[in-house]
Amino acid sequence: MALEGVAEEGGKLVVITSQPTMLGGPVTQAEMLTFMRKLWFQPLTGLTLGRPGALSFYRDLDEVAAFDAHPGNFVKDEDGYVLPIDLLLVRADEPLQKALQAHT
Repeated sequence: MALEGVAEEGGKLVVITSQPTMLGGPVTQAEMLTFMRKLWFQPLTGLTLGRPGALSFYRDLDEVAAFDAHPGNFVKDEDGYVLPIDLLLVRADEPLQKALQAHT
């Protein structure tokens, strides 16, 4: 990801970024789940942030939550490797950890 600029719009700060195009094939929900579980992320049931129907995950090992996991945010390269390209990653503070525990 590259920072393209910073601007003010409507009295608020706007950050403009870009990222290279990632070419690849579609990924199924099962492939996303397998990929995330290999990284010790567990799915959170009943919690969707980002695109409607997107999956959410939490890894208590380092208190990281991953949101907006849907097929549009993953690709499969020509060798069959699943690659996430635009997940929202958050270090969970104590209030978020408590909220996430209700969904594990």
